[in-house]
Amino acid sequence: MTGRTVDRLDGGEWAIAATLVFAGFGLVVGSQLLVVAATLPLWYVAAAVFGTEPDTMLDVRRRITVSDGSSRGSTTDDGEPARSDSGVVAGDPGETVTVRTTVRNAGSDTIVDLRVVDGVPDAVPVVSGSPRTSATLEPLAETTLEYEVELRRGEYAFDDPTVRARDLTGTMAETWRPSTDGDDAIRCSSVVESVPLGDGTNDYAGEVPTDEGGSGVEFYSVRDYEPGDPVGSIDWRRYAGTRELATVEYRAERATRIVCVVDARSSQFRAATTAHLPAIERSVAAAERTFEALVDAGHPTGIVGIYADQLPSVAPGTDPATRREASRVLDALRDSERVGYWPVAQPDTDDFVTDLPRRLPGEAQVYLFSSFVDDDPVELVAALRARGYAVRVVSPAVTAGETDIATRLEALDRGTRLARARSTGARVIDWERERSLGVLLRDAIGEVRTR
Repeated sequence: MTGRTVDRLDGGEWAIAATLVFAGFGLVVGSQLLVVAATLPLWYVAAAVFGTEPDTMLDVRRRITVSDGSSRGSTTDDGEPARSDSGVVAGDPGETVTVRTTVRNAGSDTIVDLRVVDGVPDAVPVVSGSPRTSATLEPLAETTLEYEVELRRGEYAFDDPTVRARDLTGTMAETWRPSTDGDDAIRCSSVVESVPLGDGTNDYAGEVPTDEGGSGVEFYSVRDYEPGDPVGSIDWRRYAGTRELATVEYRAERATRIVCVVDARSSQFRAATTAHLPAIERSVAAAERTFEALVDAGHPTGIVGIYADQLPSVAPGTDPATRREASRVLDALRDSERVGYWPVAQPDTDDFVTDLPRRLPGEAQVYLFSSFVDDDPVELVAALRARGYAVRVVSPAVTAGETDIATRLEALDRGTRLARARSTGARVIDWERERSLGVLLRDAIGEVRTR
């Protein structure tokens, strides 16, 4: 709790002036009633001068919940998202969370005029409700501020609310910040539990099942024995019954390389409204979480950015150096309109639709993050599919929910582009702002498919 300050809001000058006016007028007209009435303002001045300073006691508790009710990792018995010991609640960028701050009068006196302003972080916009309130509280009574904020990438701490309590006369006010229990921060950096993979694989052993026999754990077929087959793969049970040698094959599992392609052109710095995250912010957040989940699962993963005439990239890998380079490139893509430089070397391109497919590993899977507000991403998907790449598209919606005719027409054009991308065989996810990123990546991208 910060130190309390007590201010006198009224020095009583008006009361003295009123006394002189009433008394003088009463003497002029000879009215005893006006002369007596002239003393009333002096009682107000006396109360302000000799009154005791207020000593208000408050209990404050803040509760933050993800508005869509989806859990983040573990949950409590009542289904609420689990909190860390530090009171941090995790969510996805662009998601809305509900904040409820309850203020209770813990003293024995009535608080006649209580005003509260919650300590919302400056970088987090309030999208509904209000973090301000005023109330009169009887002893043990309480009031609740309820409002919603939209998350931004990063971690943000709430300050203790600012409270001002006035006395009965309204001449003295006490201002302080009471200590707050409960949740005190929000974080937009949780990771995806799993990201389903497609069918692009290489010749190294891994976790993606294929439609060919080889080294693995899942039964695939039985074939005639050939000289040189491992002794351990011989079907000895069949040999015991028929005296014929046969070899058991298991379904081969291959590793896969993945490339997350992030569209960071100037068209991606658009949002549905100024209060919402731009497409590039949501695309980078999705790419970042996808990259981390895939690398944690052991899949070599890389990053390619599409920015003006450059293709900043990080080769697929799983080592710490790849993680560091990918993090730097993603941060630069997020701020590319403002920064204008790249932390790693990048090739130049005159036509990314033509050049990008040529520079990708031949067996890689591609995750494309773009809002599809123009035709270039559609042409890129078609070029990738023509070369046999498995393509997954995550497209943040920046035209949804608006009612003006121009935006509605743009939404129709964007829907047509997504349909064209689907027609090439790509898996397309239209990411509405209300949908949780964790649920979207976990449930909507698809199951592992065989080659």
